[in-house]
Amino acid sequence: MNFLVQATVHQGMDRRDFLKSSAVVGTLATLPAGIQARGVKDDGDIAANADWIQDAVDAATSQGASYAEVLSMHEHRESIQLRKEDVHTLSDSSESGYCLRVFKDGAWGTAVTAAWEAGRAKDLAMHACSAADAVAAQQRLDNDPASTRGDLGEQSWETPVEIDPFKVPVEEKIAFLRELTTYPLKIQQIPYSVANLFMQESTRLLVNSAGSRLRQKHVMTYPNFAVTAFHQKLRRMDSRSSSFEAQSGGWEITKRNFKSDLETAMQEVLRTQTAEPVKEGKYQVVLHPSVLWDVLFETLLPHFDPRSVMEIDGRRPGDAWLRVADIGNKRIGPASLQLEADMTLADGLATGGWDDSGRPALRMPLLTDGVFSHLPWDDTLPALPAGIGFPCTRTAHWSEPAGPSMPNIIMQEGTDGDLNDLISGVDDGLYVKGRGSIVTNPQRTLFRLKPQAAWMIKGGKTGDMVRGVEIETSVEQFWNAIVAIGSGKETMTAGDLFPSRANPLWSAPFSVSVPPTLFADVPVYAAREQS
Repeated sequence: MNFLVQATVHQGMDRRDFLKSSAVVGTLATLPAGIQARGVKDDGDIAANADWIQDAVDAATSQGASYAEVLSMHEHRESIQLRKEDVHTLSDSSESGYCLRVFKDGAWGTAVTAAWEAGRAKDLAMHACSAADAVAAQQRLDNDPASTRGDLGEQSWETPVEIDPFKVPVEEKIAFLRELTTYPLKIQQIPYSVANLFMQESTRLLVNSAGSRLRQKHVMTYPNFAVTAFHQKLRRMDSRSSSFEAQSGGWEITKRNFKSDLETAMQEVLRTQTAEPVKEGKYQVVLHPSVLWDVLFETLLPHFDPRSVMEIDGRRPGDAWLRVADIGNKRIGPASLQLEADMTLADGLATGGWDDSGRPALRMPLLTDGVFSHLPWDDTLPALPAGIGFPCTRTAHWSEPAGPSMPNIIMQEGTDGDLNDLISGVDDGLYVKGRGSIVTNPQRTLFRLKPQAAWMIKGGKTGDMVRGVEIETSVEQFWNAIVAIGSGKETMTAGDLFPSRANPLWSAPFSVSVPPTLFADVPVYAAREQS
């Protein structure tokens, strides 16, 4: 049997600053309603090896580990893509595995094995403890993992699902996507359309030496589409995609009004074809949540990764925009800007009963009155000063140990009215909408945004569409340029299934909830047309 052994050493730290306290202070939310204290039922290959999981935990503690946990995962994924009328991709896959993580003599060690190789608990424990010994010989942490994990007994939590997406016939799924791809093709100026459906079910069982035995079942369903228009005379090509993003839930997600969303996308892409280029200058800009969530995801949240803040992410010293000394001191935006971490957010991709280390779901501020106030953290990292960090670990694959991860993030609604109210307060500006493209510099202190659609605002009303809008500014200037934060039905929850595109250290998906927002004096440039 083959085991993958992992050991992690964190360097570049001032231990005097970070090893002062091992306490992790956080405000634990009450467990979500979906949690029930009942006997744990395991799925797939995991069920057949449930006793073996406990044996591995016991073997690790008998070999000297002061704490041990096994996270077993069974993942089922299905993906379908239609290009125009044809099925281009249809895949269905499953995999399972086990990750044993131990804390021994001040160091962490990990060993993993695939489900079909499981069975020799003592050998897995020996490899994990040996990895911890190797790290302990070089560097030790003062953290006490047992202090942040209680005995929760046997409990389970599941994503609320009305219709199991994996029980829906594949013919029905293809028919749903084909309606989205064939409808736009009736218009000659739209020669291309694509529709995708991605589904994932992840069943996790965590057993630890503190006495907890926790089962979670996460379900994600992500249908989406895109249409492309081509103007023969002007030699212009433009695309517009669905405004719906990935969420947790079942097949019922497809019951949203995709037809209306598709018709809106078609109208906007056709109008963009004949729109005039935007005039360069500084504008008041109203950002629709369909683009603002991605801007927050790409430009601001990577700076909240604890490995970046602690400067142990492998980048050059001094590259970090936020540092530990900035927590509680550095102003990132106006007092109206409030960001909160929430692992109980409805439909959130990071929503669950516990994190992947068995600590109950929590809510905690990240930005308080525009000031950097708290940081996601895990005891695999050197300790933070008391009261700064809150625990949150997750992993996207069974072969990777749970590590510091971003929870769902909520940008709190403001008191400045809904989207129409924000627009009505602008005499001369821009309204932008639609997740486009964002490019940042390596330090993520500068960015360029190209939204999918934009309209001029004149006298408090939206007017003609414009094309080629590019916003280029610094992250700090942009977020400090907020003048009004809206509320209402336009507030949107969206998430990225592959967050590593924004931050290589992130692996597990999470969601962002944002309202419409008005920014002042935003530099806008006209993109060069390309045939």
